[in-house]
Amino acid sequence: MCTSAACNIAAEERELLPTNVTPTHYDLFLAPDLDSLTYSGRVSIKLRINEPTDKIVLHANELEIKDVHIASAALGLDAPLKASAVALEKDDETLHLSFAQQIPSDTEATLTVSFGSVLNDLMVGFYRSAYTDAQGGTKHMATTQFEPTDARRAFPCWDEPMQKATFDITLRVKEELVALSNMDVAKTESVGDGLKEVAFNTTPIMSTYLLAFVVGELEYIEAETSGKYNGRPIPCRIYTTPGKSEKGRFALDVTVKVLEYYADVFGIAYPLPKLDQIAINDFEAGAMENWGLITYREVALLVDEANTSSRAKQQVAYVVSHELAHQWFGNLVTMEWWSELWLNEGFATWVGTLAVDHVFPEYHIWTQFLVDEFQRALALDALRSSHPIQVPVRRSSEISQIFDAISYSKGGSAIRMLSSYIGLDSFFKGIRAYLQKHKYANASTANLWSALSDASGADVTKFMALWTQTIGYPILTVTEAADGAKLHVRQNRYLSAGEATEEEDQTLWWVPLGIVTSETKSQDSSDVLTAREADFDASVSAAKWYKLNKDTVGIYRVKYPASAVANLADAISAGQLDINDRIGIIADSASLASSGHSNTSDFLTLLRAYDKETEFVVWQEIVLRIDALQSVWASASEEVKANLQTLSRKLFSPLVARLGWESTSKSEDSLVSRLRALAIRGAGMSGDKAVVDEANRRFSAFFDGDKSVFTTDTLRTAFAVAVRNGGRDEFEKVKSYYLDAENPVDQKLAALSCLGFTTDPALVDELLEFALSDKVRNQDVHQAIVAISTYGAHRERLWKWYRDSYDQLVTRYRASMNYMGILVRLSIGEFIGDAKADEIAAYFSDKNTSKFQRVIDQSLEKIRSNTAWYEKDKDDVAEWFVQNAL
Repeated sequence: MCTSAACNIAAEERELLPTNVTPTHYDLFLAPDLDSLTYSGRVSIKLRINEPTDKIVLHANELEIKDVHIASAALGLDAPLKASAVALEKDDETLHLSFAQQIPSDTEATLTVSFGSVLNDLMVGFYRSAYTDAQGGTKHMATTQFEPTDARRAFPCWDEPMQKATFDITLRVKEELVALSNMDVAKTESVGDGLKEVAFNTTPIMSTYLLAFVVGELEYIEAETSGKYNGRPIPCRIYTTPGKSEKGRFALDVTVKVLEYYADVFGIAYPLPKLDQIAINDFEAGAMENWGLITYREVALLVDEANTSSRAKQQVAYVVSHELAHQWFGNLVTMEWWSELWLNEGFATWVGTLAVDHVFPEYHIWTQFLVDEFQRALALDALRSSHPIQVPVRRSSEISQIFDAISYSKGGSAIRMLSSYIGLDSFFKGIRAYLQKHKYANASTANLWSALSDASGADVTKFMALWTQTIGYPILTVTEAADGAKLHVRQNRYLSAGEATEEEDQTLWWVPLGIVTSETKSQDSSDVLTAREADFDASVSAAKWYKLNKDTVGIYRVKYPASAVANLADAISAGQLDINDRIGIIADSASLASSGHSNTSDFLTLLRAYDKETEFVVWQEIVLRIDALQSVWASASEEVKANLQTLSRKLFSPLVARLGWESTSKSEDSLVSRLRALAIRGAGMSGDKAVVDEANRRFSAFFDGDKSVFTTDTLRTAFAVAVRNGGRDEFEKVKSYYLDAENPVDQKLAALSCLGFTTDPALVDELLEFALSDKVRNQDVHQAIVAISTYGAHRERLWKWYRDSYDQLVTRYRASMNYMGILVRLSIGEFIGDAKADEIAAYFSDKNTSKFQRVIDQSLEKIRSNTAWYEKDKDDVAEWFVQNAL
């Protein structure tokens, strides 16, 4: 919750509907026609009249309003009163109604609106999703996506999180179709002409964005939870289009375990009578937590046990756990407004990871969290164009831009830091109190902090408000006292572009230091820095090494004296540091080099300490840092680029030699399998001839019919290596794999993403044309272009495609403009040069980019900061290679 005057003003300036009436219940009837791809509907809304009025304003967007009337005993009329004026305001997405008679306050009324619309192809509102049936024909289902503000595209409503109500849903559909909604079916009744009406039981009080309904030819598998913590078994189903339901078996198994786990740790049983989850072919988000009817992209829910990669399978476990967490945190207790989005997403990111760790401890997912979430958050939040976790949102056009790594990943990292500090027992005690107090209602960040403060005895509000209300995070500069008994620690705001100005460097964060030494490594200190700088007891002279931020829990970077870095490097080489600390040290070193707080040569020297590293997640972080270095140095001399390639081979070729191409057993650790794939990619993409030759040999055998030559994890890697080092033949074969509907969806998308590794300009042009064809779903265009910018010579080609396709893209994604942000980030984010940044800024200057401007600003800032990094360290890197012959 914002406590400053500025934040209070922001709240007052929110563009909200008038409060003269309040909805309490919706009776919604919909009749979708999957042949004409249209639907008709009628909604009767019970209203509480808060003040005398003859005008009502609610939300509606791209609906045809056919009839409007209102009924109220207070009007004293024998028949409902028809609206005297009906006006749709397109810009505000509102429906304005006027009536000839005023309705008295403190009464009730029922507003009824008849309407119709198309089942659109925009992946929002009530829309159509296409799929291919067993006979090769195109079929459609009707489905929904309402978050954040698209319930109003499906039916007239009060489409704000605070406007909770109950809902009765009735769907009129063909007899042979399945109809689903949030609740279980109350009754099904044939109505003639081959149609039936399916009425669902009344929902709990809930927000409009969590409503859902799906109609189509569907099949399902089902199971029940144990009921141990829910007090009763919860029936759970996975729905798919025909022929795919068995691929939902893994997700179903995760569901029944995690649903009980959450009932235990949250202390509240799952409140609905059933839980359905469904795979949708056309789906812009990854998944959506609609209460009792969760919708997913196919790749986020379905697993082919024989062919899905271990990476994709783990992601299914996480996404399911994330969405199930929302059934309590977001659905049962809902944020009061979109500025509190992180309450939903940050918490679900953290607790979803916790649940996966509970069910699959072998995934070591908290270690992966450091790379997938923590470092991702720090990268974005190091930009001046980032935003606080709690960000003021005034109007609906601003909402989609905050569904980003700050709300999700930094929010989750802040929860991780807090729960580590106060302890899980106190944390969940507070969470249970928070959920119990605010269930079926709305809540704010301040409410959460209050509950956690009461549970822990700590003033959580005082130290966490800085983390959620303030943009950025600190860099801690460490110096050692002459007597070796103390460490002096200073905090300043960290920026990827370099030193923060005095004006930018006003925040003094609450920073848990977690100091650990070689002598105390099983127990970190409880020291906390709250001032600009302070001294802390630490017997560093008696230790071989010391480190701040044990387990890399705190949200900050650390800059050590050179001697301390050397000692840490020795400790890494000797295997004395835990995996989370090894990840944090290399990530900090690379980040400080790119921001100018140290030299890139320092990072390259430290990298040598990792030559005996065996853990996948550490190598994953190293790969990300090496890739970034090579991307920024794409315009360096051929000699320097060749040296970077040699460095990469020196790192990854020994791993390939050790791990080989084959799994050692069917029960091989999935992280070992992923490390093998990572090593083959690193060696093959840097030109290791033996690896490239073996990749090509296996590639040919694979397409000759021997599917055993690749594991589920090495297939993607080998495709990338073959396309990067090959020509049209390899490109066309990988493309054919993508187009084959029989292949697992995750591997198809992997193949699509590999096409961009080609070095042939003609093939890049073909790929860019293919990306906008009907062979690539609208939600997957980014997969087609994601690898193009990895080859520096093709960046201009990609940028030209974006400019040439801009109008087409705007039309296609007009209802989900955050996807335009994804495409612009991929199209411009790897450029180097201030002049190029100026050119790009000029291009967008006369365009309406209000719904994705934040991404443009962040991309431009990244270009400028990377340019400064290259200009600062290009000679430093060249000299390092001279001094360190590889």
